[in-house]
Amino acid sequence: MPKRRPSTQFATPHHAAHQWPRRTGMPSVFTAFVRNLRGEETPDADLFHDAWHGLRAALASEMKKRGLWQSPPCYLGVFGWERWDAGETAGVRAQASALGELVADCYAFIFVDRLQSLKRHLAEKPDIDGLVRLNIRHFLHERQKAQDPLGFQLFELLQTAVAEAVSSGSLHVLNGDGRVRNDTLLGFAPAAAPRSAPLDLDAIAVRWNDELLPALVMARSRQQAVAVERLRRQLLELPRDGVEAFRFRDLLEPLKSDARRRWAALFEGKGEEGHGAGAQTSASGPPESSVESRQSLEHLTRCVADSIRRLETDPRTRTYLSALWRYLRREHGGELGMERPATSRLSFRQLGRLLNIPRERFPALLDTLRQLVARCRTGGARLDTEPHRS
Repeated sequence: MPKRRPSTQFATPHHAAHQWPRRTGMPSVFTAFVRNLRGEETPDADLFHDAWHGLRAALASEMKKRGLWQSPPCYLGVFGWERWDAGETAGVRAQASALGELVADCYAFIFVDRLQSLKRHLAEKPDIDGLVRLNIRHFLHERQKAQDPLGFQLFELLQTAVAEAVSSGSLHVLNGDGRVRNDTLLGFAPAAAPRSAPLDLDAIAVRWNDELLPALVMARSRQQAVAVERLRRQLLELPRDGVEAFRFRDLLEPLKSDARRRWAALFEGKGEEGHGAGAQTSASGPPESSVESRQSLEHLTRCVADSIRRLETDPRTRTYLSALWRYLRREHGGELGMERPATSRLSFRQLGRLLNIPRERFPALLDTLRQLVARCRTGGARLDTEPHRS
């Protein structure tokens, strides 16, 4: 039997896989990969490579469909990068990149957390690639809801308002997904022709937010029905502004952009003049009760990730620290107050298998992360000393 090259089954980015050329165009790459996973046995390196790159391509494609590719990575919980292609230049994928970090989290979401479910489906079906792609959509849905609550709220309310207008016959789906997605083309007449150039709806979005904020982003429970109805009425006024047809994203994106700008101004204590109700929200507070703590956690996450990248240590240790920090953030919110996270059900041996880290390295790695977290919380810029090795 030929000897397998070393690989990993779990959530750490496989840096070698980033550098290999695409090996095959296998249509059922995820099915073959899951079928090959057997307990704690190391999976075939080539299958892992195909699955990793297949996941990367599918994730990027879905992000572009949802209009997330042009949004800052922090809206999906990836901090320390300004763009999704950051870390990748001239077609070369670096060992660390914004998209690579998201792929690692998506890999854990699908092939670690939901592996047993995939195995059960594979016992009954010949192909589970479609199920994996469904899980990619679920992953992005959950990340966006958790990391960008304002944008997610506006998307859901506007989508519902558009769906109700379509159901009543006031608006028509001219092209694209009838469930109303970013690229869905909508018109106020069945034969409405869209403009050849993209619509600039920024001024309309500002006017809508003048009238609808802060209720639009603070609406909960029964208040959401009221917010949807107000949005639907605004939609039906678009023909008066010369808008006969539009893509859903052309209206959604300026609404989100303007709303984010207003909330950011409020958090900085500046306020804004001349923007109606949207500017008079300080007494009501932010759209989520945990916004301040979320901002603090985002700052901590970004600071620690940046500090790890600048740490004067060997590349292997830096990789271990990055993988462990992502695991702690995902599972425990980054709490590092104990030798082993208090809520962890895993031993160092199990964590080592999960993250592909030698178990004897954990005490030193955790000690380094504690120092980085402490420095970031107190405003320290970095940790320059190399961590002790076990």
